[in-house]
Amino acid sequence: MAKDVVPELMKSIEKAFEIHTANDKRLARVLTRVRDGTATQMDGHTYALCIGRDSSQALQDVLTERNLPDGQLYYNIATRTVVPTLENNQMLINDVAAEIQAALDAQADIGLKTVKPEFPVRRVSDLIDKMTVDGISLADALIWIREPIVNNSEAFYDDFIKENAKFRSKAGMKTTLTRIAEAKCCEWCAALAGTYEYGNAPDDIYRRHEFCRCTVTYQSKKISRNVWSKKQWQSTPEELERRQDTKPIQKSIAERQQILERLTIDREKARRR
Repeated sequence: MAKDVVPELMKSIEKAFEIHTANDKRLARVLTRVRDGTATQMDGHTYALCIGRDSSQALQDVLTERNLPDGQLYYNIATRTVVPTLENNQMLINDVAAEIQAALDAQADIGLKTVKPEFPVRRVSDLIDKMTVDGISLADALIWIREPIVNNSEAFYDDFIKENAKFRSKAGMKTTLTRIAEAKCCEWCAALAGTYEYGNAPDDIYRRHEFCRCTVTYQSKKISRNVWSKKQWQSTPEELERRQDTKPIQKSIAERQQILERLTIDREKARRR
């Protein structure tokens, strides 16, 4: 019977991950702010990005031709090494995201709990299938352990934002979503950038392509109501002005959606060539 190499591989991956995170200065700065209670949701995304990069590097350090049977990343090995690594990433990211949100809520006198999203089994299963497709070389398999691990880790944070924005909106809080484009982003990401009232955001607001470092955050605040009439307090001048600007905003969103649809069609055409 062939020796089961996975337990030793996992020990090596965990050790390599510990080394990379211990030497990650950017990660350390974020964790300091988390401990101080001064971290922002942008810091939460940075944390997810760092965790993704460090875990990706740990996997690359260990899943080498020398350490793998026949120098191949078999499905069984990928499932028992990559999946637990991503599960650990999600747990760490959710915990830090919840801690950041708790501190922000305390400052705003909000007593709501946070929601931790479920592990995206199908999304990760698709990734495993890609890196273990029949006939794939180890070099090609490792491509799926580089940026895709980082991208999925960012998506874990996006999942947290998505679930908590949804939860707070349903709880009756005024909630907005903001997508911040990274410097020199592509046209597709630029079209998505902006702040939207929950329910009016583009369908693709949480989507990201390879090497996308755009950030999605949300803000929620209490809506003051008259306890006798159950109606909101009279609008402030600023609120009235915002309402007057609703039509131009909606038009802008529609224009952005057209851009996104055009770019998506162009991307699909390019792939078929």
